[in-house]
Parts: sequence; structure tokens; C-alpha cells
Amino acid sequence: MYEGHHSKPGASMAAWSLVAVVLTGCSGTDVATGIDEVPAGTNYTTVTGSLMVGDPLAVPGPTAAPTAVIPYADELPPNLEGARYPGMSPVGVADVVFVGSSAVEYRLAGNGPVSYTVRYVDEAVRYATSEPVAVPGKSVLQVDLSGTSTEPDVAVPAYAGPERIRNDANSAVVSVDFLADPGGISQSFIGVGADRPEFTVTTTESPAAVIVSIAS
Repeated sequence: MYEGHHSKPGASMAAWSLVAVVLTGCSGTDVATGIDEVPAGTNYTTVTGSLMVGDPLAVPGPTAAPTAVIPYADELPPNLEGARYPGMSPVGVADVVFVGSSAVEYRLAGNGPVSYTVRYVDEAVRYATSEPVAVPGKSVLQVDLSGTSTEPDVAVPAYAGPERIRNDANSAVVSVDFLADPGGISQSFIGVGADRPEFTVTTTESPAAVIVSIAS
């Protein structure tokens, strides 16, 4: 029968004395863990959705123009959950405006589906490049609108505003950068005056728009 291992009392006392000495020697030393703690309030929320702009019956189906070449966005931001193919009938961002001091409205024109993804990013980087964009504010909220086009079309007025529009420095929304891309994605960076506050995304049908509101 196996009875296990039994140590002699003298040996046990010597071992415990050695442990006590080691613990006493370590008690006065600060040990760095090397682990960076993420603040509990860090906002990693990602909001996605889509809306139909204009008249859905005006969007030609796949069989309406069999020889048409559908534009294709070769690369997408990692979290973008929108369609890679823009609508065959052009949809564009006609205007970008502030709604009070805490919201941004992206007004859309044309006929077709548009998808959006909104999330905070550590750094604003222009789509398809490695160029960072210096955005005013304490945090940056990125807005990607997939399915938009910058191709000239009489039915879709092109965005004629500046690349950056500024709000009051004390507003919840400090600035907005709008960077239209011919590959089918309109990218925007919202400079937020606080450290990643809560935000909501709503849409309207008439007029068609995506509205991003910042908690203040």
C-alpha cells in the first residue's frame, strides 16, 4: 500500500524558515506587473445600419444593364459592415451640417442603398492611405458611409462644402472632416470635445440623412 511521502520534522522546520526569509526579503520591494489597464469607461461601441435613399424602384436591378460595370471598393475598414458595391443609381452626400452643438447630419441625395458604420478610433487615418489626419478635440469618431458615389450626375448634387467644418470650441462636436472617395465610401471624422462620450445614430427618410448625436 502506498502511504505517500512523509518528511522529517527537522527538515520541515528548515524549509519553513527558508520560505519565511524569502518572503521577508520580498516584502519591501515593489514589483511592476507591466500590464496597462484600460479605463472602465473606454467606449468601444460600434453602430452599423443602412437606409434606402430616394425611390427604391428607381434603382435598376442586375438584369436591367447586364453589361454595366459595377464599381467595387477594393479595401474596406476592418469594422465596416456595409455593401462593397455602391448602388447602380448614384447616391451621394449632398451636404454635411451641424445640428446644434452636439450632432452632425449627413444629407444624402439620389436613389439607392447606403450603409453606415460609426465608431471611435485612436487615430484618424485617411481611407486607402497611411496618412493621419490631425482632428481637433479630445477624441475622434469615425463615420463610414458605404454605397456613395462622387461621380458627376445631374440627379445627385455633389458636396460643395469645405473638407473641414468647425463648430464652437466649447461644443460637444468641435469639427467635422468629410473625405469623399470615388471607390464608394465616404469617410468622415468627427472631432469630439470630450473623452469618448456616448453617441447615437439615427436616420431620416425625407429628407434622407444619417444623423450622429453626441451625448453632452
